[in-house]
Amino acid sequence: MRDDHYTPKPDDNARLPAISEPADARAQRHIPVLLRLIRRAVLFLGLETLALALYYVSGNLQHFLEIDIMTILRVTGISAIALALFCAAGMAASIWFAIAQKRPAFLLRLIPYGILLVLAAALTVFVLTVDLLSAGLA
Repeated sequence: MRDDHYTPKPDDNARLPAISEPADARAQRHIPVLLRLIRRAVLFLGLETLALALYYVSGNLQHFLEIDIMTILRVTGISAIALALFCAAGMAASIWFAIAQKRPAFLLRLIPYGILLVLAAALTVFVLTVDLLSAGLA
Protein backbone atom coordinates (compact mmCIF):
# COMPACT_ATOMS: atom_id res chain seq x y z
CA MET A 1 0.00 0.00 0.00
CA ARG A 2 1.41 3.33 -1.08
CA ASP A 3 1.24 6.32 1.19
CA ASP A 4 1.93 9.09 -1.34
CA HIS A 5 -1.35 10.99 -0.94
CA TYR A 6 -1.52 14.09 1.20
CA THR A 7 -3.54 14.07 4.39
CA PRO A 8 -3.93 17.52 5.97
CA LYS A 9 -3.05 17.95 9.59
CA PRO A 10 -5.22 20.03 11.94
CA ASP A 11 -2.71 22.90 11.98
CA ASP A 12 -2.67 23.11 8.14
CA ASN A 13 -5.84 25.23 8.19
CA ALA A 14 -3.89 28.05 9.81
CA ARG A 15 -1.73 28.32 6.67
CA LEU A 16 -4.62 28.74 4.23
CA PRO A 17 -4.73 32.07 2.38
CA ALA A 18 -6.95 34.70 3.92
CA ILE A 19 -10.24 35.57 2.28
CA SER A 20 -9.90 38.80 0.35
CA GLU A 21 -12.82 40.46 2.13
CA PRO A 22 -12.65 40.90 5.90
CA ALA A 23 -15.41 39.37 8.01
CA ASP A 24 -16.64 42.74 9.26
CA ALA A 25 -17.16 43.97 5.68
CA ARG A 26 -19.24 40.87 4.87
CA ALA A 27 -21.30 41.45 8.01
CA GLN A 28 -21.76 45.07 7.00
CA ARG A 29 -23.16 44.01 3.59
CA HIS A 30 -25.60 41.62 5.25
CA ILE A 31 -29.26 42.39 4.53
CA PRO A 32 -31.75 41.29 7.20
CA VAL A 33 -34.06 38.41 6.29
CA LEU A 34 -37.19 40.55 6.59
CA LEU A 35 -35.89 43.04 4.02
CA ARG A 36 -34.91 40.24 1.65
CA LEU A 37 -38.37 38.69 1.88
CA ILE A 38 -40.09 42.03 1.33
CA ARG A 39 -37.82 42.83 -1.61
CA ARG A 40 -38.61 39.49 -3.25
CA ALA A 41 -42.33 39.91 -2.64
CA VAL A 42 -42.24 43.40 -4.15
CA LEU A 43 -40.34 42.11 -7.17
CA PHE A 44 -42.85 39.29 -7.70
CA LEU A 45 -45.89 41.51 -7.23
CA GLY A 46 -44.43 44.24 -9.42
CA LEU A 47 -43.78 41.86 -12.28
CA GLU A 48 -47.18 40.22 -11.82
CA THR A 49 -48.95 43.59 -11.85
CA LEU A 50 -47.04 44.65 -14.94
CA ALA A 51 -47.92 41.41 -16.74
CA LEU A 52 -51.61 41.72 -15.78
CA ALA A 53 -51.74 45.36 -16.89
CA LEU A 54 -50.23 44.41 -20.24
CA TYR A 55 -52.70 41.54 -20.51
CA TYR A 56 -55.55 44.00 -19.83
CA VAL A 57 -54.33 46.36 -22.56
CA SER A 58 -53.82 43.46 -24.96
CA GLY A 59 -57.29 42.13 -24.17
CA ASN A 60 -58.84 45.52 -24.88
CA LEU A 61 -57.04 45.75 -28.22
CA GLN A 62 -58.13 42.22 -29.17
CA HIS A 63 -61.75 42.79 -28.07
CA PHE A 64 -61.98 40.22 -25.27
CA LEU A 65 -65.40 39.66 -23.74
CA GLU A 66 -66.42 42.23 -21.15
CA ILE A 67 -66.55 39.68 -18.31
CA ASP A 68 -62.99 38.56 -19.12
CA ILE A 69 -61.72 42.15 -19.22
CA MET A 70 -63.37 42.93 -15.89
CA THR A 71 -61.87 39.79 -14.31
CA ILE A 72 -58.40 40.74 -15.53
CA LEU A 73 -58.95 44.28 -14.27
CA ARG A 74 -60.04 43.16 -10.81
CA VAL A 75 -57.11 40.77 -10.44
CA THR A 76 -54.79 43.59 -11.54
CA GLY A 77 -56.33 45.82 -8.88
CA ILE A 78 -55.84 43.22 -6.17
CA SER A 79 -52.23 42.74 -7.23
CA ALA A 80 -51.64 46.51 -7.26
CA ILE A 81 -53.10 46.86 -3.76
CA ALA A 82 -50.85 44.05 -2.50
CA LEU A 83 -47.87 45.71 -4.19
CA ALA A 84 -48.68 49.01 -2.50
CA LEU A 85 -48.95 47.32 0.91
CA PHE A 86 -45.64 45.51 0.51
CA CYS A 87 -43.96 48.73 -0.69
CA ALA A 88 -45.23 50.53 2.40
CA ALA A 89 -43.96 47.64 4.56
CA GLY A 90 -40.60 47.82 2.80
CA MET A 91 -40.35 51.53 3.46
CA ALA A 92 -41.22 51.05 7.14
CA ALA A 93 -38.76 48.17 7.52
CA SER A 94 -35.99 50.16 5.80
CA ILE A 95 -36.51 53.08 8.17
CA TRP A 96 -36.61 50.71 11.15
CA PHE A 97 -33.38 48.92 10.22
CA ALA A 98 -31.63 52.21 9.38
CA ILE A 99 -32.41 53.47 12.88
CA ALA A 100 -31.95 50.19 14.79
CA GLN A 101 -28.67 49.17 13.15
CA LYS A 102 -27.38 52.73 12.70
CA ARG A 103 -26.77 52.13 9.00
CA PRO A 104 -28.12 54.95 6.83
CA ALA A 105 -27.52 52.87 3.70
CA PHE A 106 -30.91 51.27 4.31
CA LEU A 107 -32.50 54.65 3.60
CA LEU A 108 -31.48 54.31 -0.06
CA ARG A 109 -34.05 51.54 -0.35
CA LEU A 110 -36.79 54.11 0.22
CA ILE A 111 -36.44 55.47 -3.31
CA PRO A 112 -37.53 52.38 -5.32
CA TYR A 113 -40.16 51.48 -2.72
CA GLY A 114 -41.57 55.01 -2.90
CA ILE A 115 -41.68 55.05 -6.70
CA LEU A 116 -43.38 51.67 -6.82
CA LEU A 117 -45.83 52.74 -4.10
CA VAL A 118 -46.90 55.78 -6.14
CA LEU A 119 -47.22 53.69 -9.33
CA ALA A 120 -49.23 50.99 -7.55
CA ALA A 121 -51.52 53.59 -5.98
CA ALA A 122 -52.07 55.26 -9.37
CA LEU A 123 -52.86 51.90 -10.97
CA THR A 124 -55.27 51.07 -8.15
CA VAL A 125 -57.09 54.39 -8.65
CA PHE A 126 -57.25 53.70 -12.40
CA VAL A 127 -58.65 50.21 -11.83
CA LEU A 128 -61.28 51.45 -9.39
CA THR A 129 -62.27 54.27 -11.74
CA VAL A 130 -62.67 51.94 -14.72
CA ASP A 131 -64.61 49.46 -12.59
CA LEU A 132 -66.93 52.22 -11.34
CA LEU A 133 -67.49 53.67 -14.81
CA SER A 134 -68.13 50.27 -16.39
CA ALA A 135 -70.74 49.42 -13.72
CA GLY A 136 -72.63 52.57 -14.63
CA LEU A 137 -73.78 55.44 -12.50
CA ALA A 138 -77.30 54.08 -11.93
